[in-house]
Amino acid sequence: MARVLRLPDHGRLIVCTDLQGCLRDFHRIIEIFDDEMDRGGDAHLLFTGDLIHGPHLDELDWPEFLGEYYRDASGDVIDELSVLMRRHPGRVHALVGNHEHGHIGGPHTAKFAADEVAVLEELLGAERAERMRNVLRDFALVAVAPCGAVFTHGAPAATVKSIRDIEEAKLEGFEIGSPIDILDTPVIGPILWARSAAPDVASRFVKALGGTFCIYGHDVIPEGFEIIGDEQIVVSTSFGVFDSNKVYIALDLGKRYRSVHDLRVGHEILPLYPDATLPGAVGIRA
Repeated sequence: MARVLRLPDHGRLIVCTDLQGCLRDFHRIIEIFDDEMDRGGDAHLLFTGDLIHGPHLDELDWPEFLGEYYRDASGDVIDELSVLMRRHPGRVHALVGNHEHGHIGGPHTAKFAADEVAVLEELLGAERAERMRNVLRDFALVAVAPCGAVFTHGAPAATVKSIRDIEEAKLEGFEIGSPIDILDTPVIGPILWARSAAPDVASRFVKALGGTFCIYGHDVIPEGFEIIGDEQIVVSTSFGVFDSNKVYIALDLGKRYRSVHDLRVGHEILPLYPDATLPGAVGIRA
């Protein structure tokens, strides 16, 4: 698996953050990607990790802080992603999140179960679980684009001297560890688990990778996104957010963005569900 995904200098890029097994939002972002392909035929779709491991709760037991209700469909998300990748070779991409990492050499997460890796693989059965692992092993750790964007799952808090540090990172061998242990592991710990990065740390990270700013998920932003300094934007496309505030990013890969402040609401920062409304919500409008 290539640790660094290098995106082209042309076309449109659709960016989706944490789905955590939400099939409805997965279908919606595919619809957006398909529309871009129909319009120009030159589009890419990037998931920034944590496509899997959602709640198994009845609607009556659903807490409001988790956002819009859904039932985990992690297996279907990965199956359909695999089909989409074959249908659009070289145009549909995904990064490893801390939840994917648990299935391919990382510590087992415990967000909605004591061992989410074991629960999901048992639900899928041996054959389907192995197919899922094979898909996850091809995910990159970081993506970079000539437009200036760098993409990670967690915050850009890793200390790296160059892109080579990421290319040489190892994801295997952490199964018996804990998230606390791996967070202290150079490169992969912060990239997969950090929820924040000081502006000076983020600046050094993106510059080492030839970029000007970083787009990531991992944390939940109830309003849909948060800009931090000149180099960071945290985006919530799905998990933990109500439909009215879910956003995705659409970039012109042929452009050069000087900083995160070049991303504009209604242009690069777009609502996943433009017609969704929620009393009291801020909402993002195109």
